[in-house]
Amino acid sequence: MSRPGGSEGPQQVPGWVMSANELIERLFLLLRINAVWWILTLLGAVVLGLAPATAAAVDALLASREQARVRVLPLMWRRFRAGLVRANLQMLPLFAVQAGALAMLVIAFSGAVTSAALMVALVAVAAISLPWATTTVAAILASPRLRRQELTVTWRIALLVPGALPMRAVALIGGLTLWILLCGLIPPVALLVGAAGALDLAIGLLGRSIAALLEKIDQAPSP
Repeated sequence: MSRPGGSEGPQQVPGWVMSANELIERLFLLLRINAVWWILTLLGAVVLGLAPATAAAVDALLASREQARVRVLPLMWRRFRAGLVRANLQMLPLFAVQAGALAMLVIAFSGAVTSAALMVALVAVAAISLPWATTTVAAILASPRLRRQELTVTWRIALLVPGALPMRAVALIGGLTLWILLCGLIPPVALLVGAAGALDLAIGLLGRSIAALLEKIDQAPSP
């Protein structure tokens, strides 16, 4: 029997409560993934740990989209060990390109270059190579199928992604730039969710588009 003046039946949870709960759970997931990412990156002495740790973080993010609960540490540790060599072969050269482009920008704007023509050339090369290499790395990470291919196949397809998906590439670079600025303004954000947030953005922008692109490649008639 219901109380006088009361409502019968179960009360519906407000939509904003469900949305807030999902946001909190997602934030907690990003915190856990980012923490394990730091541990695995440092475990590989940064240079050899960055690529496999980042790929493992992406796998954890992808798994979270398919199932309710993800055991982050066991999953990332397993993927880190399995992809240690492959991830480094796929991504270390692209990381080197990114580092080289950043070095060009530092040299160009530090006053070390006295020639205006040389400074313009350095900035132009960096402005092209940095976003292209960044989008290529993001394409490799966002597509597990692409990461499973032979090295030459992975590079060949991933390097074409910025040209094949130009609007997605521009959105990615713009989104990552804003995220980096936010992390720079609020250092705790970078420490707690910096890498995981950037990877979640890359998956959201490129994951399905690359899957559709690979399907088109599969369906294309062979010459």
